[in-house]
Amino acid sequence: MAFKEKSAWLLLLATLSVGLYMTYVVVQTYVEQHQVPAVLPVFIQLTITLIVLSVIGQIVLAITNRKQAEQKTDEREKLFIRRGQAAAGGVLAVGVVTSLLHFLFLNDGNLLFYSCLLSLVVAQVTEYAVQIASFRRGY
Repeated sequence: MAFKEKSAWLLLLATLSVGLYMTYVVVQTYVEQHQVPAVLPVFIQLTITLIVLSVIGQIVLAITNRKQAEQKTDEREKLFIRRGQAAAGGVLAVGVVTSLLHFLFLNDGNLLFYSCLLSLVVAQVTEYAVQIASFRRGY
């Protein structure tokens, strides 16, 4: 397995875990209080958690795969990465436009923020999933 594929797996799992936890917290708070929770506390907590998971994971991955980590990205890997980024861009665009249309009807800024943040998480998951699928397929 290529180092970039291992890295995509790591980031996919980290993003999924933080994204699912974020969704759980927001939905749980909404069910209990019948309002969308404040943005800043949840956002700061999740951002720090994702950064810590990513940095520690990449360090461990680089230490355990030292030779692969030092290799330059080849043309095939660059294509896989670009393919994932292109798919993620489309998903993000659809998510943000949907969030903005939703805001027009509900006028809730906190909900707009969480909708856009969820769109970003789904776009990142899409990017890593497409990269992994490309690595697995080999083209």
